[in-house]
Amino acid sequence: MKFNYSRFGFTHLVVTYIIVKVVHYLVGFHYNPFQEGLLTYKLLIDISSWGMVAALTYFLFKQLLPEKNKFI
Repeated sequence: MKFNYSRFGFTHLVVTYIIVKVVHYLVGFHYNPFQEGLLTYKLLIDISSWGMVAALTYFLFKQLLPEKNKFI
């Protein structure tokens, strides 16, 4: 069965952005690529946190939101 990702693509992106920003604020992580440069360890932290939160929200959306036309 193919999972239809497009039905919550934008919502998934917004939820991921909000969660990442909240977590970064709570732990005191600040990264501005225009001031600090692109090739730093903070870039790796930022990308890995985005990846983990995106995977988590994708899994939660897939489990919690029922698929339309599931029986057709």
